[in-house]
Amino acid sequence: MTTDPHRDPQLPAVLDGFDLTDQARFSSGFPHEVFAQLRRDAHVLFHPPGHSADGVGFWVLSKHADVRAAAEEPALSSSGGGGRPHGGTHLDDARPELPGVMINMMDDPRHRDFKDALSPGLGPQALAALEAKLRAYTAELVAGLVARGTCDFAADSAAIGTHAIALLLGIPPQDRPVLAEWTEVLMGFDDREAGQPTERSRALHMDLFRYGSRLLAEKRAAPSDDLTSVLARVELAGAPDGGPLTDRERQTTFCLMALAGTESTRNAIAAGVLALIQHPDQWRALRADRSLLPGAVEEILRWSSPTPYNRRTATRDLRIRDAEICAGDKVTLWWSSANRDEDVFAAPFTFDIRRGPNPHLAFGAGTHGCFGAQLGRLELRVVLEALLDQVQSLELTGPLVWAPSNKHTVLLRMPTALTPAARPA
Repeated sequence: MTTDPHRDPQLPAVLDGFDLTDQARFSSGFPHEVFAQLRRDAHVLFHPPGHSADGVGFWVLSKHADVRAAAEEPALSSSGGGGRPHGGTHLDDARPELPGVMINMMDDPRHRDFKDALSPGLGPQALAALEAKLRAYTAELVAGLVARGTCDFAADSAAIGTHAIALLLGIPPQDRPVLAEWTEVLMGFDDREAGQPTERSRALHMDLFRYGSRLLAEKRAAPSDDLTSVLARVELAGAPDGGPLTDRERQTTFCLMALAGTESTRNAIAAGVLALIQHPDQWRALRADRSLLPGAVEEILRWSSPTPYNRRTATRDLRIRDAEICAGDKVTLWWSSANRDEDVFAAPFTFDIRRGPNPHLAFGAGTHGCFGAQLGRLELRVVLEALLDQVQSLELTGPLVWAPSNKHTVLLRMPTALTPAARPA
């Protein structure tokens, strides 16, 4: 008898041998069938340590109602607590210098105050100024892909997110090529098949950190109309819960915005276009009626769920359904599963751009709802409009390659042919 190397006898039977800590198990995309089983039979599951670096198990929430409630529960911390020395948003504890310092690993009220203080840099006025520039850039990029006829859409469209975040952060034009290189490596798009950070990616992370520190100093001395200038100069009024913002908080938040702003957009754009390729009736409907575009953006977000989960730490004992969560326990909120919950979405495995209502959790929920949600929607809309203007149809020309990652749903390669739209007479 042969033994399945993925099957761990300690795993609960409901997982049928699927270890959620094994990155290799995600190399075919997100395992929706596994979570469909959890939603049926194990709404709150304790998962053994598996491949976790710290050797500690964790709770898995798969239902929309539970995930949303947990995201809004103050006792579940993004920073840490409950006797656990470190926390963070990944299965394994973050480096000790990050929880409570990086904005996505802070708790309220400091997190809320910091986020509110940064909001002008991503407000309607800032996005309106960005849109015209991004629209022109995206139209030119798509025109180049159409002229070539074939491309790796996942890789070639990544430049759109990088360009948008560079504009938003006020990265000087001469620095944008190196930013693109850094984000490509640091988000793992050129060596991600290893499933782990590489020596090169660690070195470049320090390069990005040092670059951000220099740019913040420059923007503090001579601010301009961009998000880095806001970050460089913002203060928290009173700040009773930890004092003034530190340089470290500003620097780590710059790195987070540079990387997360690229990662999520790249993944949503690639997965969204893939969904339209695989559901050509939806593409044809969108081409026939552009009033469906807002719904298409929301359905793409639900369908793609670029960030499958976030982790929290229980700061005290609490109960979720019949599960007794202890202080210090790790709790994972699986957004991708919530977005296919049969109790919330009719025909959840049907891609439907007319779906409504569509209460997806692709941007999270609660106080840690994605800071860049409106930016993500804008980028998706701009890309779809450029494709609708210039492309008649799209088709895959080869196999898809997914990254082996449980934290990000990433298409590494997506060979695509684009048939140009007929020009108006």
